[in-house]
Amino acid sequence: MRVLEIELSDGIPSIGGCAVYAAVRILLRHGGRPIAWVAMYEPDDVVSSEELRRVIHTQVGSSLWLSLLANGLDGDIRSHELPPISIVVCTRDRSALLGKCLRTLAALDYPAFEIIVVDNAPASDETERLVSDSQTQMPLRYTRENRPGLDWARNRGIAEARHDIIAFTDDDVRVDAGWLRGLARAFVDPEVGLVTGLVAPAELETEAQQLFELVYGGMGKGVRPRTWARHDVGPYDLVTVHHMGVGANMAFRRRVLEQLGGFDTALDVGTPSHGAGDLDMFHRALLSGATVRYEPVALVWHQHRRDMAALRRQLYDNGRAFGVYLILLLRRGDVPRFVTTKFARIWLRWHLGRVVRRFLRRETLPLPLILPEIWGSLHSWHAYYQTYRSDRRLRAQ
Repeated sequence: MRVLEIELSDGIPSIGGCAVYAAVRILLRHGGRPIAWVAMYEPDDVVSSEELRRVIHTQVGSSLWLSLLANGLDGDIRSHELPPISIVVCTRDRSALLGKCLRTLAALDYPAFEIIVVDNAPASDETERLVSDSQTQMPLRYTRENRPGLDWARNRGIAEARHDIIAFTDDDVRVDAGWLRGLARAFVDPEVGLVTGLVAPAELETEAQQLFELVYGGMGKGVRPRTWARHDVGPYDLVTVHHMGVGANMAFRRRVLEQLGGFDTALDVGTPSHGAGDLDMFHRALLSGATVRYEPVALVWHQHRRDMAALRRQLYDNGRAFGVYLILLLRRGDVPRFVTTKFARIWLRWHLGRVVRRFLRRETLPLPLILPEIWGSLHSWHAYYQTYRSDRRLRAQ
């Protein structure tokens, strides 16, 4: 499946070279803002502009015009209102992916930013050499965090950052040229303390990538902006913060990070929890009174796992990490425990229901991808205690 984007203000073009693909999936944009996704199946080698126009009208006709109207009324912020931003990219022994990420960061359309690469417990100096070779092309700095864990690396990035807005992305991401403008757009509101953005698939070449994005749900949270303010949300919203975004595309005001004491170093990749550092931070930021904004204009493209074995590991980690997150909420008690317990029961029933639906042929996700997430969730109690014991030992050392 080919993945493309079209800027509607430039007109609707013809698309060539489609014959080798079973389908084409297109992100429609206007003025840089994502508007809608459309798909064409079994395309000819050349898709004419007239044919593409018909597909767009059929799939998103009326909603497209409403989005275009809203986009026109929304406007944009002026260049002199764009604050400087620190970008933190945490990485561990993935220099090939990091190199692609850095090339897109170098092409950002933004007046003032810095890039901090945090090398987390590396096995070699390959990342350091890559950054050193790239420093002449972009405002780039290298720092090293020897304690393993993504949240240790994120906190190191916060300490090194020079600006009041700190954005985080991952080494397996390609950022859109307007990414920082999208983040800055949301931070115009002084009440906004946390901004997340759209995470789209960089490619859908393999079965694993298509299942993750189109059946499992991917990482994207849609093309409509959303806002969560503490006075407008209830206890259930404080639990279901996974609807707000993902850690591959998030930015904070420094005062929010300082108020919260940074990321919880017992959580996320590189620890026994296998994740949940971003969910915990979203939850605590909203609980503290910060307004959270999901802004799709802040767009990045994520390199999904290409093979089924890697996808199964990812879904296992998702179940394990989300279970750890729910246990953390239960232990803290900052949300009524009956709310967290009720959601946990709903979450587990939903997963088990997928198994039943699969046997009834009503579920598209294959059973070998459903079971790993359930298995991961069953390991979450052990992972919770293991990850905090491990963190205490690491701090003691």
